[in-house]
Amino acid sequence: MKLKIAAKIGIGYGIMTLALIINALLTNNALRNNREVNQNITDVYTPSLEFINDLYSRISDSRMLIKSWVFIDKISDTPDKLRLKSLHEIQYPELHDTLQYYSQFWSAEQKETLGNIDAAINDTLFPLHNYVMEQLSSFESYDDPFIVFEVTPMTEEGGDIMVLTQKILDQISSFQQELEEITNKARAEMVKSFDNFRTFIFLMGFGMVLAAIIIGYITIQSLVNPINNTKNILLQMSKGILPEDNLKEGSDETGQMAKALNMLIRSLKEISNFAIEIGKGNFKSEFQPLSEDDALGNSLLEMREELNKASNEEEKRKVEDSHRNWASQGVAQFSDILRKNVDDIEELSYNIISNLVQYTNSNQGGIFILNDNDPGSLFLEMTACYAFDRRKFLEKKIEIGEGLVGRCYQEKEKIYLTDIPKDYIKITSGLGEDNPKSLLLVPLIYNDLIYGIIEIASLNQYQEYEIEFIERIAEIIAATISTAKSNIQTTILLEKSQQQAEEMAAQEEEMRQNMEEMQATQEELQRKQESIIKIAEEVFEEEEKIREFIKRYKEL
Repeated sequence: MKLKIAAKIGIGYGIMTLALIINALLTNNALRNNREVNQNITDVYTPSLEFINDLYSRISDSRMLIKSWVFIDKISDTPDKLRLKSLHEIQYPELHDTLQYYSQFWSAEQKETLGNIDAAINDTLFPLHNYVMEQLSSFESYDDPFIVFEVTPMTEEGGDIMVLTQKILDQISSFQQELEEITNKARAEMVKSFDNFRTFIFLMGFGMVLAAIIIGYITIQSLVNPINNTKNILLQMSKGILPEDNLKEGSDETGQMAKALNMLIRSLKEISNFAIEIGKGNFKSEFQPLSEDDALGNSLLEMREELNKASNEEEKRKVEDSHRNWASQGVAQFSDILRKNVDDIEELSYNIISNLVQYTNSNQGGIFILNDNDPGSLFLEMTACYAFDRRKFLEKKIEIGEGLVGRCYQEKEKIYLTDIPKDYIKITSGLGEDNPKSLLLVPLIYNDLIYGIIEIASLNQYQEYEIEFIERIAEIIAATISTAKSNIQTTILLEKSQQQAEEMAAQEEEMRQNMEEMQATQEELQRKQESIIKIAEEVFEEEEKIREFIKRYKEL
């Protein structure tokens, strides 16, 4: 037997009343569950947040400790060095294990965030720390300029370790905020729901029972067909299907509901199309919210802006990473170059300028070294010139203050020109001759002493990161030239010292021979003197005899 609509509605509202009673009982059970969830927050998220805070403190301390390792503590096993080793070997592993334990109670996204932080620390930050610690593992390593110039930029502001540490701290800070928001929100909501939800449910149940009686009567009269149509549409929408046919609109409440549902369907279609365009990467796709209070529409617009911003930031980050990798590879390449031919300034200069021109995609360049052989007459001497894969042999002497090179030497500052004076320099190739678009002169300064100038020219303009790289390389080149000049000067002094020693030995041998000859001469003179004295005595005796003879003769 088929029931009438009134009977069905009466039975339905009776079942609804029973459902409300059952719902009240279930609500009590839900409240108990909420208290259990709150206990879970107390046992899981609160200690998790404490350990995340501890992780932030440890990583923040590592930034100070690694800088202390490089710039302050040269002696092994200082308190800061022992703290850094303990952080690597004991503190962080223990903290990592503790967080891994609590992470089993977290969401998948939170586990992924912790995994990203752990990966950044274990795979990137700590290997960089270990590399610095290994490079500066002894007191003598702090005096090695190659090690210092390689390690120091990593721990300075803007260096790889500092940037990475700040990035990790930002991730940890963001994760802290997320956990704090989850904890605070859960506590606030659960306390509020525990205090108010019970009363609200019973009041709402009573109101729904009363409303069900009234609505049942009205529904019996006029709402069955419109509601059935609306129900069918909603069932389709619950399956993700957006109907093509619109509901019939009218002036009463059901007509307004139909109108609102039709508007909602059109809005969902627009949202679907908008989401498809966003998924394709079309961040310029237009979308109009239903109103200023349209939470979903405004959220989609905000999502589009954030995705667009994230896309732009990602592109910018890729470019910056590319520039940093290019500079790091260049420093490593020039570090190998500068270890060779340190006793030959000209060959060292050629290797420097040829590789610098090629690495920066320049067209030609030259290197001028200060000639200080005569302190009273200083000048800059071109020791190497390179252009279009060819070594140039030019003799060029520039006085201090003469031209751009001389001015760069006097000012001790780089000179970068994009408006090159005519006939200053020509770039010649197999395709013809042209003026360069940019000219860069960088002084070679080390320990506030200038050793020369690098001049390079290109048909393209230099980017800021390329200029910074060349300035960084110039300082390393200056240090190498300083060392090379010192080595050459030491070699010259050693050769002079050896020559002087040989000359002194020859002079000593000559003096020894002269002394022997003088001694032999003195002995010969002494012998002759003794012979003369003997002869004189004999003559004196003969004279005495003659006088005696004369005396006797006179007496006779």
